[in-house]
Amino acid sequence: MAEISRRGLLRGGVVAGAAAVVGGVTSAGQAAAAGINPVVSGEAAHVVALRKALDDAAAGKVGPHGYDEKGRIIVKAGYTGVPTYTLLATLIIGGNTVLDATGARFVAKFPTTTKQYKLDMNPHSPTPTYAPDAEGYFSAPAVSGTKATMLLNHVPSSATAGYSAPGNIKVKGGEWDPISAWVWDLTGEARARGDKAPPMNVLTFIHTQDVEVEGVTVYNVKWWHGVELNAVRRAVVKDCFFYGWIENPTAGLWQGEAVQLDLPLSGNTWAGMADGTPTVDVQVLRNRVAASGSQPSWAKFIGSHTGGQEAGQIHARVLIEGNVVDDAKYDAIGAMNTTALTIRGNTINNSAGGIYASPMTVRGKVANPISGIEIVDNQVTIVAGASGTYRNAVRVTADLYDSAHISSVGDVVVTGNTVTPQIPGQTGGGFYYSSYVTFRAGTTPQTN
Repeated sequence: MAEISRRGLLRGGVVAGAAAVVGGVTSAGQAAAAGINPVVSGEAAHVVALRKALDDAAAGKVGPHGYDEKGRIIVKAGYTGVPTYTLLATLIIGGNTVLDATGARFVAKFPTTTKQYKLDMNPHSPTPTYAPDAEGYFSAPAVSGTKATMLLNHVPSSATAGYSAPGNIKVKGGEWDPISAWVWDLTGEARARGDKAPPMNVLTFIHTQDVEVEGVTVYNVKWWHGVELNAVRRAVVKDCFFYGWIENPTAGLWQGEAVQLDLPLSGNTWAGMADGTPTVDVQVLRNRVAASGSQPSWAKFIGSHTGGQEAGQIHARVLIEGNVVDDAKYDAIGAMNTTALTIRGNTINNSAGGIYASPMTVRGKVANPISGIEIVDNQVTIVAGASGTYRNAVRVTADLYDSAHISSVGDVVVTGNTVTPQIPGQTGGGFYYSSYVTFRAGTTPQTN
Protein backbone atom coordinates (compact mmCIF):
# COMPACT_ATOMS: atom_id res chain seq x y z
CA MET A 1 0.00 0.00 0.00
CA ALA A 2 1.05 3.57 -0.51
CA GLU A 3 2.49 5.28 2.54
CA ILE A 4 -0.08 6.66 5.00
CA SER A 5 0.15 7.73 8.60
CA ARG A 6 -1.08 5.50 11.40
CA ARG A 7 -3.60 8.17 12.38
CA GLY A 8 -4.99 8.01 8.86
CA LEU A 9 -5.17 4.22 8.99
CA LEU A 10 -7.02 3.77 12.28
CA ARG A 11 -10.39 5.24 11.36
CA GLY A 12 -12.92 2.50 10.58
CA GLY A 13 -15.26 -0.34 11.51
CA VAL A 14 -14.68 -4.17 11.57
CA VAL A 15 -16.39 -7.37 10.46
CA ALA A 16 -15.63 -10.39 8.29
CA GLY A 17 -17.41 -13.54 7.32
CA ALA A 18 -18.50 -16.19 4.91
CA ALA A 19 -17.17 -17.06 1.49
CA ALA A 20 -17.46 -16.10 -2.14
CA VAL A 21 -17.14 -17.80 -5.48
CA VAL A 22 -15.34 -16.02 -8.29
CA GLY A 23 -17.57 -15.49 -11.28
CA GLY A 24 -16.98 -14.31 -14.82
CA VAL A 25 -17.81 -10.66 -15.51
CA THR A 26 -16.65 -8.93 -18.67
CA SER A 27 -16.59 -5.13 -18.72
CA ALA A 28 -17.92 -3.32 -21.76
CA GLY A 29 -14.91 -1.04 -21.50
CA GLN A 30 -12.49 -3.82 -22.32
CA ALA A 31 -12.65 -3.37 -26.07
CA ALA A 32 -11.09 0.06 -25.73
CA ALA A 33 -8.39 -1.11 -23.33
CA ALA A 34 -5.59 -1.67 -25.87
CA GLY A 35 -2.32 -0.10 -24.82
CA ILE A 36 -2.93 -0.41 -21.10
CA ASN A 37 0.74 -1.25 -20.47
CA PRO A 38 3.42 1.42 -20.52
CA VAL A 39 6.09 1.42 -23.20
CA VAL A 40 9.24 0.92 -21.15
CA SER A 41 12.64 1.73 -22.62
CA GLY A 42 15.29 -0.92 -21.98
CA GLU A 43 13.10 -3.92 -21.21
CA ALA A 44 14.03 -7.23 -22.81
CA ALA A 45 12.12 -8.42 -25.86
CA HIS A 46 10.23 -11.14 -24.01
CA VAL A 47 9.00 -8.60 -21.42
CA VAL A 48 7.85 -6.29 -24.22
CA ALA A 49 6.08 -9.24 -25.83
CA LEU A 50 4.31 -10.06 -22.57
CA ARG A 51 3.08 -6.49 -22.22
CA LYS A 52 1.78 -6.63 -25.80
CA ALA A 53 -0.02 -9.92 -25.14
CA LEU A 54 -1.70 -8.44 -22.05
CA ASP A 55 -2.70 -5.37 -24.06
CA ASP A 56 -4.22 -7.61 -26.74
CA ALA A 57 -6.15 -9.63 -24.17
CA ALA A 58 -7.52 -6.47 -22.58
CA ALA A 59 -8.73 -5.41 -26.02
CA GLY A 60 -10.45 -8.77 -26.55
CA LYS A 61 -7.90 -10.18 -29.00
CA VAL A 62 -7.42 -13.90 -28.43
CA GLY A 63 -3.84 -15.20 -28.52
CA PRO A 64 -2.46 -18.69 -29.19
CA HIS A 65 -3.54 -20.10 -25.82
CA GLY A 66 -7.24 -19.38 -26.22
CA TYR A 67 -9.73 -19.04 -23.39
CA ASP A 68 -10.06 -20.69 -19.99
CA GLU A 69 -13.27 -22.20 -18.62
CA LYS A 70 -14.48 -18.79 -17.38
CA GLY A 71 -14.11 -17.08 -20.72
CA ARG A 72 -10.86 -15.31 -19.88
CA ILE A 73 -8.17 -14.92 -22.52
CA ILE A 74 -5.04 -16.82 -21.50
CA VAL A 75 -1.66 -15.12 -21.67
CA LYS A 76 1.27 -17.40 -20.85
CA ALA A 77 4.52 -15.95 -19.50
CA GLY A 78 6.70 -18.98 -18.82
CA TYR A 79 8.46 -20.73 -21.69
CA THR A 80 11.74 -22.55 -22.30
CA GLY A 81 14.87 -20.44 -22.35
CA VAL A 82 13.45 -17.36 -20.58
CA PRO A 83 13.75 -17.99 -16.86
CA THR A 84 13.33 -14.39 -15.68
CA TYR A 85 11.21 -11.37 -16.56
CA THR A 86 12.92 -8.25 -15.24
CA LEU A 87 10.24 -5.56 -14.97
CA LEU A 88 11.35 -1.93 -15.21
CA ALA A 89 7.83 -0.66 -14.52
CA THR A 90 4.51 -1.99 -13.23
CA LEU A 91 2.94 -4.77 -15.30
CA ILE A 92 -0.73 -4.02 -16.08
CA ILE A 93 -3.34 -6.75 -16.47
CA GLY A 94 -6.69 -5.95 -18.02
CA GLY A 95 -10.10 -7.51 -17.59
CA ASN A 96 -11.16 -10.93 -18.82
CA THR A 97 -7.53 -12.09 -18.69
CA VAL A 98 -5.53 -14.95 -17.18
CA LEU A 99 -1.81 -14.37 -16.71
CA ASP A 100 -0.42 -17.90 -16.48
CA ALA A 101 3.09 -17.37 -15.10
CA THR A 102 3.79 -21.04 -14.37
CA GLY A 103 7.51 -21.64 -14.77
CA ALA A 104 8.38 -17.94 -14.96
CA ARG A 105 10.22 -15.72 -12.52
CA PHE A 106 9.50 -12.01 -12.15
CA VAL A 107 12.02 -9.55 -10.72
CA ALA A 108 11.50 -5.82 -10.18
CA LYS A 109 14.16 -3.29 -11.14
CA PHE A 110 12.13 -0.10 -11.08
CA PRO A 111 13.66 3.39 -11.17
CA THR A 112 14.15 4.79 -7.68
CA THR A 113 14.71 8.04 -5.89
CA THR A 114 15.87 8.78 -2.36
CA LYS A 115 13.18 9.59 0.16
CA GLN A 116 13.10 10.59 3.82
CA TYR A 117 11.19 8.20 6.07
CA LYS A 118 10.36 8.57 9.74
CA LEU A 119 11.08 5.74 12.16
CA ASP A 120 7.91 4.54 13.85
CA MET A 121 7.84 4.43 17.65
CA ASN A 122 5.86 1.17 17.84
CA PRO A 123 7.76 -1.91 19.06
CA HIS A 124 9.84 -3.56 16.37
CA SER A 125 12.15 -6.52 16.07
CA PRO A 126 15.66 -5.78 17.32
CA THR A 127 17.10 -6.31 13.83
CA PRO A 128 17.58 -4.94 11.30
CA THR A 129 18.37 -1.61 12.96
CA TYR A 130 18.17 1.86 11.42
CA ALA A 131 20.13 5.00 12.25
CA PRO A 132 17.72 7.97 12.12
CA ASP A 133 18.67 11.60 12.63
CA ALA A 134 17.77 13.58 15.76
CA GLU A 135 14.18 13.98 14.55
CA GLY A 136 13.73 10.30 13.73
CA TYR A 137 14.19 10.45 9.94
CA PHE A 138 16.36 8.24 7.73
CA SER A 139 16.98 8.03 3.98
CA ALA A 140 16.01 5.03 1.84
CA PRO A 141 14.93 4.34 -1.77
CA ALA A 142 11.41 4.81 -3.12
CA VAL A 143 9.98 3.85 -6.50
CA SER A 144 10.02 6.72 -8.99
CA GLY A 145 8.02 7.20 -12.18
CA THR A 146 5.78 4.13 -11.88
CA LYS A 147 3.49 2.49 -9.33
CA ALA A 148 5.25 0.77 -6.43
CA THR A 149 3.75 -2.62 -7.24
CA MET A 150 4.97 -5.32 -9.61
CA LEU A 151 1.48 -5.93 -11.04
CA LEU A 152 -1.67 -3.79 -11.05
CA ASN A 153 -5.03 -4.25 -12.74
CA HIS A 154 -6.11 -1.77 -15.40
CA VAL A 155 -8.20 1.09 -14.00
CA PRO A 156 -9.52 3.24 -16.87
CA SER A 157 -9.55 6.67 -15.23
CA SER A 158 -9.25 8.65 -12.02
CA ALA A 159 -13.07 8.69 -11.92
CA THR A 160 -13.29 4.88 -11.66
CA ALA A 161 -15.22 4.07 -8.47
CA GLY A 162 -16.68 1.10 -6.65
CA TYR A 163 -15.89 -2.19 -8.38
CA SER A 164 -16.21 -0.83 -11.92
CA ALA A 165 -12.70 -1.40 -13.34
CA PRO A 166 -12.57 -4.32 -15.81
CA GLY A 167 -12.64 -7.56 -13.84
CA ASN A 168 -12.64 -11.33 -14.32
CA ILE A 169 -8.89 -11.55 -13.78
CA LYS A 170 -6.60 -14.41 -12.78
CA VAL A 171 -2.90 -14.55 -11.95
CA LYS A 172 -1.60 -18.10 -11.79
CA GLY A 173 1.81 -19.37 -10.71
CA GLY A 174 5.24 -17.91 -11.09
CA GLU A 175 7.87 -16.67 -8.68
CA TRP A 176 7.62 -12.98 -7.84
CA ASP A 177 10.61 -11.29 -6.21
CA PRO A 178 10.52 -7.51 -5.69
CA ILE A 179 13.99 -7.02 -4.15
CA SER A 180 16.58 -9.53 -5.42
CA ALA A 181 17.85 -7.28 -8.23
CA TRP A 182 18.93 -4.75 -5.60
CA VAL A 183 20.31 -6.92 -2.81
CA TRP A 184 22.62 -9.55 -4.33
CA ASP A 185 25.74 -7.50 -3.56
CA LEU A 186 24.64 -6.59 -0.01
CA THR A 187 25.67 -8.36 3.18
CA GLY A 188 24.93 -8.16 6.90
CA GLU A 189 22.45 -5.54 8.12
CA ALA A 190 22.39 -3.84 4.71
CA ARG A 191 21.10 -7.09 3.22
CA ALA A 192 18.66 -7.60 6.08
CA ARG A 193 17.22 -4.11 5.52
CA GLY A 194 17.31 -4.44 1.73
CA ASP A 195 18.99 -1.05 1.71
CA LYS A 196 19.04 -0.52 -2.07
CA ALA A 197 15.51 -1.85 -2.66
CA PRO A 198 12.40 0.34 -2.49
CA PRO A 199 9.31 -0.74 -0.55
CA MET A 200 6.58 -2.11 -2.79
CA ASN A 201 3.68 -4.49 -3.25
CA VAL A 202 3.78 -7.51 -5.53
CA LEU A 203 0.19 -8.03 -6.80
CA THR A 204 -2.31 -5.18 -6.32
CA PHE A 205 -5.96 -5.10 -7.36
CA ILE A 206 -8.23 -2.08 -6.94
CA HIS A 207 -11.77 -1.02 -7.91
CA THR A 208 -12.48 -4.35 -9.58
CA GLN A 209 -14.26 -7.66 -9.14
CA ASP A 210 -13.83 -11.38 -9.78
CA VAL A 211 -10.14 -11.81 -9.05
CA GLU A 212 -8.26 -15.08 -8.59
CA VAL A 213 -4.67 -15.49 -7.41
CA GLU A 214 -3.57 -19.13 -7.50
CA GLY A 215 -0.30 -20.94 -6.97
CA VAL A 216 1.82 -17.79 -6.82
CA THR A 217 5.11 -17.77 -4.87
CA VAL A 218 6.18 -14.43 -3.41
CA TYR A 219 9.66 -13.84 -2.00
CA ASN A 220 11.01 -11.19 0.34
CA VAL A 221 8.65 -8.25 0.12
CA LYS A 222 10.05 -5.05 1.58
CA TRP A 223 7.67 -3.33 4.04
CA TRP A 224 4.37 -3.67 2.17
CA HIS A 225 2.22 -6.59 0.88
CA GLY A 226 2.31 -9.70 -1.28
CA VAL A 227 -1.30 -9.40 -2.43
CA GLU A 228 -3.42 -6.31 -1.82
CA LEU A 229 -7.16 -6.46 -2.43
CA ASN A 230 -8.29 -2.84 -2.35
CA ALA A 231 -11.95 -2.17 -3.19
CA VAL A 232 -12.33 -5.66 -4.65
CA ARG A 233 -15.57 -7.64 -4.85
CA ARG A 234 -15.34 -11.43 -5.12
CA ALA A 235 -11.76 -12.65 -4.84
CA VAL A 236 -9.96 -15.91 -4.15
CA VAL A 237 -6.33 -16.24 -3.02
CA LYS A 238 -5.44 -19.92 -2.85
CA ASP A 239 -2.52 -22.34 -2.80
CA CYS A 240 0.07 -19.54 -2.71
CA PHE A 241 3.38 -19.25 -0.85
CA PHE A 242 4.58 -16.10 0.89
CA TYR A 243 8.21 -16.46 1.95
CA GLY A 244 10.12 -13.72 3.71
CA TRP A 245 9.39 -10.09 4.62
CA ILE A 246 11.54 -7.10 5.47
CA GLU A 247 9.95 -5.38 8.44
CA ASN A 248 8.61 -1.87 7.92
CA PRO A 249 10.30 0.56 10.35
CA THR A 250 7.80 3.31 9.52
CA ALA A 251 4.69 1.53 10.84
CA GLY A 252 3.83 -0.94 13.58
CA LEU A 253 3.73 -4.66 13.02
CA TRP A 254 -0.06 -4.41 12.75
CA GLN A 255 0.59 -3.20 9.19
CA GLY A 256 2.60 -6.19 7.93
CA GLU A 257 0.14 -8.42 6.04
CA ALA A 258 1.14 -10.82 3.27
CA VAL A 259 -2.47 -10.59 2.04
CA GLN A 260 -4.10 -7.26 2.82
CA LEU A 261 -7.76 -6.26 2.67
CA ASP A 262 -7.91 -2.54 2.01
CA LEU A 263 -10.18 0.32 0.97
CA PRO A 264 -9.10 3.37 -1.03
CA LEU A 265 -8.62 6.62 0.89
CA SER A 266 -6.54 9.69 0.15
CA GLY A 267 -3.20 8.10 0.99
CA ASN A 268 -3.59 4.51 -0.25
CA THR A 269 -5.39 4.67 -3.60
CA TRP A 270 -3.39 3.12 -6.43
CA ALA A 271 -5.78 4.21 -9.20
CA GLY A 272 -9.33 5.47 -9.51
CA MET A 273 -11.26 7.26 -6.79
CA ALA A 274 -10.46 7.43 -3.07
CA ASP A 275 -14.07 6.56 -2.31
CA GLY A 276 -13.70 4.17 0.64
CA THR A 277 -15.13 1.16 -1.20
CA PRO A 278 -14.53 -1.90 1.03
CA THR A 279 -13.34 -5.34 -0.06
CA VAL A 280 -16.07 -7.99 0.11
CA ASP A 281 -16.74 -11.66 -0.67
CA VAL A 282 -13.25 -13.08 -0.32
CA GLN A 283 -11.86 -16.60 0.11
CA VAL A 284 -8.28 -17.13 1.30
CA LEU A 285 -7.53 -20.83 1.16
CA ARG A 286 -4.62 -23.24 1.73
CA ASN A 287 -1.81 -20.70 1.55
CA ARG A 288 1.56 -20.99 3.31
CA VAL A 289 3.49 -18.21 5.08
CA ALA A 290 7.02 -18.68 6.39
CA ALA A 291 10.56 -17.32 6.42
CA SER A 292 12.61 -17.43 3.24
CA GLY A 293 16.24 -18.42 3.02
CA SER A 294 17.32 -14.84 3.66
CA GLN A 295 14.48 -13.05 5.48
CA PRO A 296 12.23 -13.83 8.47
CA SER A 297 8.51 -14.48 8.20
CA TRP A 298 5.79 -11.87 7.94
CA ALA A 299 4.27 -9.92 10.80
CA LYS A 300 0.81 -11.15 9.71
CA PHE A 301 -0.52 -13.52 7.10
CA ILE A 302 -3.79 -11.75 6.40
CA GLY A 303 -5.74 -8.85 7.74
CA SER A 304 -6.70 -5.25 7.42
CA HIS A 305 -5.49 -2.15 9.20
CA THR A 306 -7.23 0.65 7.29
CA GLY A 307 -10.53 1.89 8.67
CA GLY A 308 -13.14 3.71 6.63
CA GLN A 309 -14.04 7.37 6.97
CA GLU A 310 -17.81 6.89 6.79
CA ALA A 311 -20.37 4.53 8.27
CA GLY A 312 -20.52 1.17 6.51
CA GLN A 313 -17.05 1.24 4.98
CA ILE A 314 -16.38 -2.25 6.33
CA HIS A 315 -14.93 -5.34 4.64
CA ALA A 316 -17.42 -8.20 4.60
CA ARG A 317 -17.95 -11.90 4.01
CA VAL A 318 -14.41 -13.21 4.26
CA LEU A 319 -13.43 -16.86 4.63
CA ILE A 320 -9.89 -17.69 5.84
CA GLU A 321 -9.48 -21.46 5.82
CA GLY A 322 -6.82 -24.15 5.72
CA ASN A 323 -3.80 -21.85 5.75
CA VAL A 324 -0.48 -22.55 7.50
CA VAL A 325 1.45 -19.66 9.08
CA ASP A 326 4.90 -20.10 10.60
CA ASP A 327 6.74 -17.66 12.88
CA ALA A 328 4.53 -14.59 12.44
CA LYS A 329 5.93 -11.55 14.26
CA TYR A 330 2.47 -10.28 15.29
CA ASP A 331 -1.09 -11.66 15.08
CA ALA A 332 -0.91 -14.26 12.31
CA ILE A 333 -4.50 -13.46 11.32
CA GLY A 334 -5.60 -9.93 12.16
CA ALA A 335 -8.79 -9.14 10.30
CA MET A 336 -9.75 -5.71 11.59
CA ASN A 337 -12.63 -3.75 10.05
CA THR A 338 -14.19 -6.95 8.68
CA THR A 339 -17.70 -8.31 9.24
CA ALA A 340 -19.19 -11.74 8.51
CA LEU A 341 -15.77 -13.32 9.03
CA THR A 342 -15.00 -17.04 9.20
CA ILE A 343 -11.53 -18.15 10.34
CA ARG A 344 -11.55 -21.93 10.21
CA GLY A 345 -9.10 -24.82 10.20
CA ASN A 346 -5.89 -22.78 10.03
CA THR A 347 -2.57 -23.81 11.58
CA ILE A 348 -0.49 -21.09 13.24
CA ASN A 349 2.95 -22.22 14.38
CA ASN A 350 5.30 -20.43 16.78
CA SER A 351 3.87 -16.98 16.22
CA ALA A 352 3.80 -13.93 18.49
CA GLY A 353 0.01 -13.79 18.22
CA GLY A 354 -2.75 -15.95 16.85
CA ILE A 355 -6.12 -14.64 15.68
CA TYR A 356 -7.40 -11.11 16.31
CA ALA A 357 -10.73 -9.61 15.22
CA SER A 358 -11.88 -6.07 15.98
CA PRO A 359 -13.94 -3.23 14.50
CA MET A 360 -12.57 0.26 13.88
CA THR A 361 -14.63 3.28 14.86
CA VAL A 362 -14.76 6.24 12.52
CA ARG A 363 -13.03 8.58 14.95
CA GLY A 364 -15.32 11.24 16.35
CA LYS A 365 -18.02 10.51 13.77
CA VAL A 366 -19.85 7.19 14.01
CA ALA A 367 -19.54 3.66 15.35
CA ASN A 368 -19.04 0.83 12.86
CA PRO A 369 -20.04 -2.41 14.63
CA ILE A 370 -19.33 -5.86 13.21
CA SER A 371 -20.99 -9.24 13.66
CA GLY A 372 -20.92 -12.85 12.56
CA ILE A 373 -17.35 -13.64 13.65
CA GLU A 374 -16.60 -17.38 13.62
CA ILE A 375 -13.21 -18.62 14.87
CA VAL A 376 -13.40 -22.39 14.71
CA ASP A 377 -11.10 -25.44 14.70
CA ASN A 378 -7.80 -23.61 14.38
CA GLN A 379 -4.47 -24.82 15.81
CA VAL A 380 -2.45 -22.03 17.39
CA THR A 381 0.98 -22.14 19.02
CA ILE A 382 2.14 -18.88 20.59
CA VAL A 383 5.71 -17.91 21.50
CA ALA A 384 7.20 -14.67 22.81
CA GLY A 385 7.61 -11.92 20.23
CA ALA A 386 10.76 -9.89 19.67
CA SER A 387 9.97 -7.67 22.67
CA GLY A 388 9.69 -10.75 24.91
CA THR A 389 5.95 -10.35 25.36
CA TYR A 390 3.07 -12.60 24.30
CA ARG A 391 -0.08 -11.71 22.41
CA ASN A 392 -3.28 -13.71 22.68
CA ALA A 393 -3.93 -16.93 20.80
CA VAL A 394 -7.49 -15.71 20.13
CA ARG A 395 -8.58 -12.12 20.78
CA VAL A 396 -11.91 -10.46 19.98
CA THR A 397 -12.34 -6.85 21.06
CA ALA A 398 -14.77 -4.00 20.54
CA ASP A 399 -13.46 -0.53 19.70
CA LEU A 400 -14.34 1.86 22.54
CA TYR A 401 -13.46 5.25 21.12
CA ASP A 402 -15.66 7.06 23.67
CA SER A 403 -19.07 6.58 25.26
CA ALA A 404 -20.80 7.95 22.16
CA HIS A 405 -18.79 5.91 19.65
CA ILE A 406 -18.66 2.24 20.61
CA SER A 407 -18.11 -0.23 17.80
CA SER A 408 -19.36 -3.51 19.22
CA VAL A 409 -18.87 -7.11 18.07
CA GLY A 410 -21.91 -9.38 17.91
CA ASP A 411 -22.87 -12.95 17.02
CA VAL A 412 -19.42 -14.35 17.85
CA VAL A 413 -18.59 -18.06 17.82
CA VAL A 414 -15.27 -19.31 19.19
CA THR A 415 -15.02 -23.08 19.52
CA GLY A 416 -12.89 -26.12 18.77
CA ASN A 417 -9.56 -24.31 18.66
CA THR A 418 -6.43 -26.07 19.90
CA VAL A 419 -4.11 -23.65 21.64
CA THR A 420 -0.61 -24.12 23.01
CA PRO A 421 0.06 -20.95 24.98
CA GLN A 422 3.68 -21.66 26.00
CA ILE A 423 3.30 -18.64 28.28
CA PRO A 424 4.94 -19.02 31.70
CA GLY A 425 2.45 -18.46 34.50
CA GLN A 426 -0.54 -17.95 32.21
CA THR A 427 -3.52 -20.30 32.18
CA GLY A 428 -6.72 -20.28 30.20
CA GLY A 429 -5.24 -20.81 26.78
CA GLY A 430 -4.61 -17.22 25.81
CA PHE A 431 -8.20 -16.27 24.91
CA TYR A 432 -9.39 -12.69 25.43
CA TYR A 433 -12.81 -11.05 24.90
CA SER A 434 -13.46 -7.41 25.69
CA SER A 435 -16.65 -5.75 26.87
CA TYR A 436 -19.26 -5.11 24.15
CA VAL A 437 -18.52 -8.50 22.60
CA THR A 438 -21.59 -10.77 22.52
CA PHE A 439 -21.77 -14.43 21.54
CA ARG A 440 -24.17 -16.38 19.37
CA ALA A 441 -27.21 -17.68 21.25
CA GLY A 442 -26.72 -21.21 22.49
CA THR A 443 -22.92 -21.15 22.27
CA THR A 444 -20.30 -20.88 24.99
CA PRO A 445 -17.12 -18.91 24.23
CA GLN A 446 -14.00 -21.01 24.36
CA THR A 447 -11.56 -20.07 27.13
CA ASN A 448 -9.00 -22.85 27.05
